[in-house]
Amino acid sequence: MGHLSEAPVVGLTGKACAGKDEAAELFRRRGWLVLDVDAYGHRALEVEKERVLESFGYGVRGNDGRIDRKKLGALVFADRDSRDLLESIVHPRMKQEVAADIEEARLERRPVCLNAALLFKMDLHLHCERVLMIKAPLLLRVWRARRRDGLPIYQIIGRMISQRALFAKKKMENVDIYTVWNYTKLESFRRRVV
Repeated sequence: MGHLSEAPVVGLTGKACAGKDEAAELFRRRGWLVLDVDAYGHRALEVEKERVLESFGYGVRGNDGRIDRKKLGALVFADRDSRDLLESIVHPRMKQEVAADIEEARLERRPVCLNAALLFKMDLHLHCERVLMIKAPLLLRVWRARRRDGLPIYQIIGRMISQRALFAKKKMENVDIYTVWNYTKLESFRRRVV
């Protein structure tokens, strides 16, 4: 894959249940700082809770008063306009926090692994020296999602269909991208990642 700088930023991306988290764990074990963009999203939901509730209604609030991500997810994955609205609320804060954490890691000369399904959509690939695109066959991803989330098949397929536009070719021009397939034994996948 070529030489990386002393404190590189490597992006991990791919569609649902392709194996990004498994790959991120391999980087973590090697001492890299792993930034999980989903976690930034969870924090942004809480910080922007009132705007989210005003936009999507109080029905997306859980019994504990926090945003119920499953309820909100059912709304936004079913409707592109709703998804765009939610992203307009939380993505600016997420991008700002990710950039600040990457800058801090660079000052500490610490390598960063940026784990983000929306890496290209959020323009986070612009921070990266290279990107590992984790891929797995659709049926395997559906099986993994069913096992992990316990959602009905139609919801899983709907979410996967909504991800089709995440990897637009025009956004991929500014970074080296390496495809890593994750459909064989775990040890084989791990060897291909690091």
